[in-house]
Amino acid sequence: MFANLKPRVLVVDDEPQMRSALTAALEGRVEYIKAVASAHDALLAIESGEYDVVFSDMYMPQASGLDLLNLAHHSHWDIALILITGKPEPKEIVAAMRLQVADFLFKPIDLQTLYEAIDRAYHRVLTRRESRDYRHTLENSLHRRTIDLENALAYLETNYAATLNSLVTALDAREQETCAHSFRVRAYTAHLARLVGYPPSLLPQLENAALLHDIGKIAISDTILLKNAKLTQEEFEVMKDHTRIGEQMVQKITFLRPASLIIRHHHEKFDGSGYPDGLAGSAIPLGARIFTFADTLDAMTSDRCYRRAPGLDAARAEVLRCSGKQFDPEITRAFVDVPDSTWKQIRQKVEAERFADSSTGWTENAEPATPQHVQRALARLA
Repeated sequence: MFANLKPRVLVVDDEPQMRSALTAALEGRVEYIKAVASAHDALLAIESGEYDVVFSDMYMPQASGLDLLNLAHHSHWDIALILITGKPEPKEIVAAMRLQVADFLFKPIDLQTLYEAIDRAYHRVLTRRESRDYRHTLENSLHRRTIDLENALAYLETNYAATLNSLVTALDAREQETCAHSFRVRAYTAHLARLVGYPPSLLPQLENAALLHDIGKIAISDTILLKNAKLTQEEFEVMKDHTRIGEQMVQKITFLRPASLIIRHHHEKFDGSGYPDGLAGSAIPLGARIFTFADTLDAMTSDRCYRRAPGLDAARAEVLRCSGKQFDPEITRAFVDVPDSTWKQIRQKVEAERFADSSTGWTENAEPATPQHVQRALARLA
């Protein structure tokens, strides 16, 4: 692989005769060769980056070959350094080996030993360079692939978001909710979660759960879902099952799976009287406890066909009245301190975004979604 390559060589020796002898011996086997008389001159030559192999005498005035080797090692010079000595000292040999000396030559040097030493040293340099170049190529390739993967993931996330938005808008419309119900609940949940110190890394999962909290209602018949009168006990039991159905649906989608537990428990109550599992207190996932406030807030600040919205004051009073029963008392303290203007700004922002988003084709005046609309959206999600 390296047969046609010849090294560039530097000889460092304070004895003129030795410099001349090495230069003459190597001249036909190298690309070019230069000889200098001191470690200082060698340093200037090596830093030019023009050499592959350096032969250096061990003992020289001012700075020794071992000093030069030490500097080469700590400066990570791209060379192989061979030390030459007529007085080998075990301690110095050990020190040189620790500094990764390429080879030792002991005076007097026969030509065969000299040639073998330079071939080994040069091969070592070329192998190291090839390995480094390969590593750099691999790193560049990995970097490019990482960028490609990040772009692909961003594209997927964008499409996932668009699909989720389409599905949720369809579900809201099917239940004849006012525009952007699930999107408002998501925004309220996210704001309250930040106030109570919800882990930022888990916030996207919580937002997905808030957005998809009622996805299980896709399996509830219109007779029950759209009934204007109070549900019978039997009908209510069917309705309650949407939490379990929603959990099962979301668990089938890898990137949404972390949201499934919150979807299952978003109707639990702090005192244990909720459903589906009757969890109480801290046994209810924190995300589900936060969501309960957001859902109540939206319910009491949105008009329904059968009533006007009670408003923010009524929502705050309801939360205080049911604190410790339906609501977590600690989260209650954070909720009631939020100014009305903040909740209004969040609502206005969400509704402005929903009206501006024409990608789904849904507006506040849209007709209720048919089962076919919902099924098509769900198929895209899966």
